[in-house]
This record gives sequence, C-alpha cells and structure tokens, in this order.
Amino acid sequence: IDTLISFTRLNSTEIRQAMKTQSITSFISEITREEATIGNVFKRNIVVKVDFEKEVLVPFDKQLVTRVFENLFNNALRYTRDNDTITLEAYIDNEKRNVIYKIEDTGIGIEEKDLNNIFELFYRGTNSRLEEGMGIGLSVVKNIIETHQWKINVESKKDEGTCFTIEIPFK
Repeated sequence: IDTLISFTRLNSTEIRQAMKTQSITSFISEITREEATIGNVFKRNIVVKVDFEKEVLVPFDKQLVTRVFENLFNNALRYTRDNDTITLEAYIDNEKRNVIYKIEDTGIGIEEKDLNNIFELFYRGTNSRLEEGMGIGLSVVKNIIETHQWKINVESKKDEGTCFTIEIPFK
C-alpha cells in the first residue's frame, strides 16, 4: 500500500526540481557493497564488477534511486535459489556518455510473452504468480527511471535468468 501511495504521488516536475547533483558513481559503489553483503546472507553467489575510472556527478533523488536499486536486487534474490549467481556490474561508457548499471541473475527468468508487460502497474508475470506481491514494484522502478530521464532495459530467458540494465546519461 505504501508503494502504491508513493507511486501515485510521484510528480515528475516536482521531483526533478528537488534533485540534487551528486556522485552517482559513489552511490552505486556503496549500494553494490551493501547488496553483496545481503546476497551472501541469503546464500547467493554475488559477483561485483564495479569499475569507475572517475567520479560522475548527475542530478538524482537518492531516496527514489535507492528504491530502484533495492527493488531490482530484491527481485533478483526472490527469483533465484541458494547458490545461484547475482552479478552487479557498473561502468562508465564514455562513448555514449552513460553510467551503466546491470543486475543479472541466474534465476527462473521471465517468459518471453511477459517481457513487454513487466513494467505495467499490477502486471504479474507467469513465473511471479507463486510469489507474494501486487505487481507494483517494477512499475514504480520504471516511473522513477523515466522521471530521472534515464533508461531501463530488461533481457531474460525462462529458466536461465534475467538482466536489468540502467543507463544514466551524464554531461
């Protein structure tokens, strides 16, 4: 319910005006360390590949972006089993002037027929229906990403795993 209320309150203009320019590279480095610790507690093999040759400053709302990263990581935990692998990768693509963040797992994957709908409010993919949830999380993620004028992409194969990629442009 809190997530749904937060989702309905997201006003892109107000959020953009309140964004603070800060280090996205430091933020990603910090949150991936935290996620690695949590993943190990849940008996997942966590691979961290964070390689930033410089600090990148971009405007973002730390609380909202934290929600994005936590949601994607929690989904990876939820849809993997003991000893499955979750890879957290981040780097700077200087050619495209983007910071790239990827979270990839070797879990149950998403069926191809569900991929086009997973960011829709209340949509629950075929493989997720056995789990608790209301189909709000990824919709909130997409809304926050778009509010920041970033991009998110997903690739997945059933029984092989899923990879979410976030592209964060910088000047």
